[in-house]
Parts: sequence; C-alpha cells; structure tokens
Amino acid sequence: MGRYSRDDYFKITNASCLLVAEALGLVIDESKRSNAKAVHIKDSGGLYIFPEKNNWYRHSDGAKGFPADLVADTLGCSRDDALDFIANRVLHGVYLVQPETFVRKNLNRATKSNSEFVVPPHDIKPSRVCAYLIRTRGIDKNIVFSLIEQQLIAEDNAHHNCLFFGTDEKGVIQSCAFRGTSSFVQFRGEAAGGDKTCPFAVRGTNDVLRIFESPIDALSHATFQTLLGKNWKAEHRLSLNGCENYMAAYKYLCNHPEINHVYIGLDNDKAGREAAIHLISKIQNDFPDRQLKLRIISPITKDWNEDLQHYRRLNIPLLDFLKMTAEEIDEAESEMEQQANEMQM
Repeated sequence: MGRYSRDDYFKITNASCLLVAEALGLVIDESKRSNAKAVHIKDSGGLYIFPEKNNWYRHSDGAKGFPADLVADTLGCSRDDALDFIANRVLHGVYLVQPETFVRKNLNRATKSNSEFVVPPHDIKPSRVCAYLIRTRGIDKNIVFSLIEQQLIAEDNAHHNCLFFGTDEKGVIQSCAFRGTSSFVQFRGEAAGGDKTCPFAVRGTNDVLRIFESPIDALSHATFQTLLGKNWKAEHRLSLNGCENYMAAYKYLCNHPEINHVYIGLDNDKAGREAAIHLISKIQNDFPDRQLKLRIISPITKDWNEDLQHYRRLNIPLLDFLKMTAEEIDEAESEMEQQANEMQM
C-alpha cells in the first residue's frame, strides 16, 4: 500500500475501470455499449471492460487485470505510478497533494491522437530487443537480424522498447508499434499520429499475403516456416496491430496487385475468429475482380507466438507438435512440469 492508508488504497484500486479508461483517453465504442456486461474499446486490439466485475481483458494478447493494471499496461508505468494516476486523474487528487510529472507526461502521450507523427530516436545497438525477441519470444535469430538490417525493427533510445516500423511503398516510416522488452511491465502501444493504414509489414516476392494481429505473431509464423525448411521471405506478412484494422489490409492489397492468395491468421479466440470472417467478407466485396483465394489459418492455441513458445518448451518434433490440439499441448506441458517437480524433490 506504500504511502496510502488502507482505506485510500481500497478506494483507488476499486475505482471504476470505465472511468479509468476514459481518463487514459481510450475511446468507448458506443455502437457496442448497449451490452452493459462488456464495453468495447475502439482500436485497442479487442480490449473489453466488464463494469460489473470492474476488470478488463484484451483479446489480441490475453492481457487482463483491474483498473491499476490497465493504467500500467497503457502507460508502461509502475504500479505506484498507476495508483497515483488513478488518485489524481480519476479521484481528483484527493489522496495526493500534487500529481506526478510522470503521469502527466504519459497521459499526454496516451491521449494526443491527432499529434504529428514522430519516429522515436533509435540509434542504439538493439541488444535488449534481440534478447527479447529471440530468447523470450522464441523467434528465429536470422529473421530478427534480417529485419533489423532492413530497418523494420529497432530499439528506442529512451526506454529500450522494441520498435516495429510501418513504411509506405517508398520505404518511408509512417507508423511505429512498440512493445516493452521488460519482463516486469507488459507494455505495448503505437506512436501517436502514425498512419494506421501503414502498419508493420514484411514485403515478399510471391503472390501470398498472410495477415496477423501483431508483428510478433507475424514473425512467429515466419519462424515456423523456417523450421519447416521454407523460405520465410517469399510471402508477404502484414500486422493489423489488432484485429479490426481493415483499411491496412485494403491498402496493402491495392498496392500489391500480384497477390492472389490471402491467409488470415488472426488470434484463435472469439474476437479473432469473428474479425477473420468479417475481413474475408470485406475483401470479397471490395475486390470482386481479383478472384482472390481467401482462407483462415488459425494458430493451435490463442496466437502464433503462444504456439511457438509451447513448441520451444516441449522440444518435440515440429510435425508432431503441429498435429496436437490445444488441450493436448496443455496436458503435455502439465506432465513436463510435474516431471520437473518430481526430479527436484
């Protein structure tokens, strides 16, 4: 509880999750607000707030928690800073005399959606980014090194976040998604003012486009292809930075008339499956003359990186792993954990 009394701490941690979201500048999807049990946040990777339980869940990566966790997740701050944010921005500063400068600075960053896009400074060696993507996320090192060399991935100077750049057809950076490399704070977001129709994409050489919810999922699938002995550079890969950014897919297809096959690999959850079906319908309606071959290819578990991390931990032949169900994977990991515990006894 730190500097807060027990009563104050209780009031802060139990503040309305909806009010906290609004204070963070998150935009409520009014078209879906009629369902009072689950309130959707626009452009959030499938973030839903549940007013009755006063908690939240994001379908794009499985992140969840309570009001203070939402602040820490959105701003990439510590729990203490998150508590200060709620005290000052939601409960009107009745518990602290002055708001923290840190919170004010990050609040501005979170709410200025119309800001001019500025590429974060990134002229340092990407040591933490490499460690995070290769060791923590299990992505093939040659893929990571290749995309760093292509200047599609970098490490930001200030916070060592992993930067995923979206470029236009001339290679000019138009957007930037970032992911925290710390194991203590699960931080993700996008630089203000970026062009959402130009998210992270790896341009290929053949007629196949694969669409994912996040850059890490795109790279995870590329890793599986490498493990299968395929050329991961051949296919086009596009991250929507969520599951509802159709205009990014539309623009990419317009710019690449050579594409004939589209594989949609969104998350294997309700939001991802519904978005994939909607995506197919929109593409069919908008490109009737292309005769595009459209197919949904879902991961085994929730997302492609989760699949990859399961595979790395189980250390079994890849073809055997790809035949498993999510339930079988859970059982195999439980058996492995049980055996490890027995060996330690």
